[in-house]
Amino acid sequence: MMRSQSFAISLATAGIVTVLGTPAQAFTFVEIASNQTANFTDLVNAAYAINDVGTVTFVGELDGQNGIFAGNGGVLTTVADEGDGFLSFGDLDINSAGTVVFSADSDTRIVSSSGGLLTDVITVASSSGLIGFSANDGLWAPVINELGTIAFSANNFATTDEGIFTINGGVVSTIADAPNFDLFRFSLNNNDDVAFFAISTLAPDGDALFIGDGTGLPTPFADPMGFGTIEGPVLNDNGTVAFNALFLDAMFNPVVGNFRQGAGSPELVVDDQGPFDELGRPAINNAGTLVFQSGLDLGAPALFVGSDPVADRVIGVGDMLLGSTITSISFQERNGLNNQGQFVFTAQFADGSSGIFRADPTQPPVQDVSEPAAWLGLVLIAGVGTVARRTRAQSS
Repeated sequence: MMRSQSFAISLATAGIVTVLGTPAQAFTFVEIASNQTANFTDLVNAAYAINDVGTVTFVGELDGQNGIFAGNGGVLTTVADEGDGFLSFGDLDINSAGTVVFSADSDTRIVSSSGGLLTDVITVASSSGLIGFSANDGLWAPVINELGTIAFSANNFATTDEGIFTINGGVVSTIADAPNFDLFRFSLNNNDDVAFFAISTLAPDGDALFIGDGTGLPTPFADPMGFGTIEGPVLNDNGTVAFNALFLDAMFNPVVGNFRQGAGSPELVVDDQGPFDELGRPAINNAGTLVFQSGLDLGAPALFVGSDPVADRVIGVGDMLLGSTITSISFQERNGLNNQGQFVFTAQFADGSSGIFRADPTQPPVQDVSEPAAWLGLVLIAGVGTVARRTRAQSS
């Protein structure tokens, strides 16, 4: 059952701060949860997600008990905790109706929470009757869109079975599975399209980004640059993917860049040949906004919304928040950005405290009209890192 906590996050205590880049890049910061205002622990490594109305759900430990909580800067609600019989919690997501979906009990089940009702979507025991094989090695990375469709991946390494699937109303669709694909990270949009990276004989170069909806073989994206390693992707409702990739420049030097790609060739947004270093994978929303974490050649790690290391810097190590200096910051692009331009991040501070925060743009994003417009939806994102090859690695 969903139940309100007896504490509330004080926005005055949180000290809503405005950090200015260009006027279009001004943000305020709202505390969702911290161990300054409640007895939370281990929020730095928490899984989290945000929906299009700004509600954030996250995994945390409160007063010694693990659980999933949700809030938008005020009173937090408990979605599920150990008192409901759960042993552990994994990846999670939330749509704008407030339905939360999460993996639990060492990824042996995927559960949804709607209106206070907890329901098993699929379990290891029921998987063979739903997806054609027993997912003995786990059910990973569930995400949910505005239609209520849930996408997830499943593995049985003993039989080499693996796949990415969607389920809605008990009806399962296979997006991709073995032996045609060796599967990695994926993203679901509000059109029930799934984008993913895979090694496959269907790819001209042996591996590629693909998009599929369960009605036929997935289609590979064009790869004119001959990418060596692709991390991501994140798919918006306009059919545009954002991803991180390794490629060779004209002098055959290895370069890492963040890209956008629709129906045509990929567009390089930022790379590590200039001031950026150790680029994290990007999130993208329907307005085409990219958010990513990166280090700098001459500066501390920070979160950015564009390729200008000064004007597009939002917040990072060395900034003040909650009355203390940020010593580390982290952004999970999978589920971390919404279509209002709000995004979630975790921060650790010099005084030993830590918390989960939402960054709110002071001006709403402009809908990207370069491709067909689509209705309100979530951007569903993979985790942070440089190379994470197995599907199971979608856990942050």
